[in-house]
Amino acid sequence: MKMLSGILIGLAMLGVGGCAGGVGPGTVAPTVDITGKWAGSWVATNPALGSGAIEMTLKQTGPQYAGTLLVTGAPTDPSGPTAGIVSGNEVRVQRPANVTGSLTAQGDTMKGTIQGVLAANVTLTRQK
Repeated sequence: MKMLSGILIGLAMLGVGGCAGGVGPGTVAPTVDITGKWAGSWVATNPALGSGAIEMTLKQTGPQYAGTLLVTGAPTDPSGPTAGIVSGNEVRVQRPANVTGSLTAQGDTMKGTIQGVLAANVTLTRQK
């Protein structure tokens, strides 16, 4: 019994240590700067569920970004403040709380998938 409790304590310590780095995938230094105004469209992964326009105005500071999000055509309106993390060229949407996702930034284009009330493919172009 003593050995079993020792193993359980060891596993618990490993679990706690594994959480020390934070929640979610690790981050690397940003290789892109997404500061600016982005506009494009979203299409539900099941196209029968809808599509619409999306705009983001962002300010990146180090690996974090914040700004505003405007989504039209969505079953619910997630428009408002947005924030997230930039890791390499991956843009991780973390806010609003009801929208998550990952976009890949390459030059003046961002593409990826976001999940809110429904999953959608997103394509954005930096406005100049």
